[in-house]
Amino acid sequence: MANPGLLSDIVKSGLPQLDELLQGLRLGDNVVWQGDNLDDYARFSASFVDQSIKDGYKCIYLRFAGHPPVLAPRPGLNIINLDPSLGFDYFSTTVHNIISENGKKACYVFDNLSDLVHEWATDELLANFFHFTCPYLFELETVTYFALTRN
Repeated sequence: MANPGLLSDIVKSGLPQLDELLQGLRLGDNVVWQGDNLDDYARFSASFVDQSIKDGYKCIYLRFAGHPPVLAPRPGLNIINLDPSLGFDYFSTTVHNIISENGKKACYVFDNLSDLVHEWATDELLANFFHFTCPYLFELETVTYFALTRN
């Protein structure tokens, strides 16, 4: 029998109060969390991943930053380590391939994207990454969490 959670276009965040406020997440949502430290993002991401695994979604954590991991290993979470030092084109293409391989209705958590600015030395490449990646995530009806450092 199919998991009832996969039959709806509403995806739970794992936090009932947030789901009530947002009226749930929708398939295709790219959620950008902006903050001063990663502890809050880690808590929101852990709740999202735990709920998504429980509801039968494929969950992928893209790990590439120098900061401590946002998510600890757990059953049902695929952690993929990437090396942004190989350049924007390589990194973006690798992420695109990972998204393609995982197909529709997957859930993603990215490390803090602000670390990519330090690696690539320009905000423009980060904006290009968003421009290249977010529409594809939307097309495949994923729900994705991104983090950016405030300012």
